[in-house]
Amino acid sequence: MVVLRFDETELIVQIDTLEPSLRVAFAAACAERLRPAYGCFSSITGRGNTTEFNVIIDRLWEDLDGQSMTIIEIKEKIDTCIELIPREDDGVWIPEQACAEDAAAALAYALRCRWNCQSQEAAWAARRAYEAMDHRVMTLEDIDPKVPGNEALLASHRLVQAELTRQSRDLHDLLGFTEADAPMAAAKLRERAKKEASTVFG
Repeated sequence: MVVLRFDETELIVQIDTLEPSLRVAFAAACAERLRPAYGCFSSITGRGNTTEFNVIIDRLWEDLDGQSMTIIEIKEKIDTCIELIPREDDGVWIPEQACAEDAAAALAYALRCRWNCQSQEAAWAARRAYEAMDHRVMTLEDIDPKVPGNEALLASHRLVQAELTRQSRDLHDLLGFTEADAPMAAAKLRERAKKEASTVFG
């Protein structure tokens, strides 16, 4: 079996081939799959703001559907999203916090991609989705990454491989679409990402 690896440099090259709005759609799909992780953390700890997180990501999808945000609105939402990222000094750390941090950070990067259209921002959103699966596996399987050989074990785990496969598939599906196709393509990614999120963090 071929083990997929997260290669940020190659990922940026691939994202560069996409139209600007499709780069945002790719990043938004990565954040969407992590939405339940943020809600789970907030529900357990009473920290964070799930409602605000949901409002922001839904607004990003609306923007991709043609209900454009202003630059001021985008910047405001980036700032709010950064505030949603759980900090270590907010309270007692729990395993679910790592994935919640990844979720809020992925959303912030997706918004930054919307702001500057840079492929690097979308790649960072994808990295956060990948790292969330890594954290998820460490919690589920009680794997210590510091133990020799465990990094390879984590990388080859089915949940990590599934996320890398989803990212590769999303990129492949977006190839060939034009900027005019963005609303339709984004809607497809959104629907699929929401379904997939429930299977990973449900």
